[in-house]
Amino acid sequence: MKPVATSQAIERFKPENIVFVISFDRENNRPSGMIAAWSTICSSDPYMIAVALWKKGYTHKLIQDTKEFVVSVPDKSLEQAIEIFGKQHGDKVNKFKRSEVATSKAKFIKPPLLLEATINFECRLEKEVETGDHFLFIGKILASYVNEDKKVLLNLGKREGKRIFQEF
Repeated sequence: MKPVATSQAIERFKPENIVFVISFDRENNRPSGMIAAWSTICSSDPYMIAVALWKKGYTHKLIQDTKEFVVSVPDKSLEQAIEIFGKQHGDKVNKFKRSEVATSKAKFIKPPLLLEATINFECRLEKEVETGDHFLFIGKILASYVNEDKKVLLNLGKREGKRIFQEF
């Protein structure tokens, strides 16, 4: 074992889950969202999920404003949308229009569900924790949805600058 920079060790900490974090832009009356790799279930009574978002990001701002969000777990069919949601800026581009991703109305909150996602969680913001250059948003899960015939997409890392995914 040899010492390395923490960034090198974290880059090897794969596979990791990848999720869409969907928010709502009240000013422009449209959904927005991003891709996050840092998410986890953090309570089972009540069920809660945590996502780490860069504190200067647009999605971060929208969730602070509305106090609600959707976490959508993709499968391989959403790879093209992952690229758009992961590389475009929601304050400049309508990612839903550009990706043509199908949505469905959520039961309790304004941000939509991703119709083709493996799993969708409707969440109400319970707590924010500042963690350096990110905020950890902890959301109470209000409703959950599953597409039984879909798998979960994992990020295995990058090769030659391109993300490598595998379904589980």
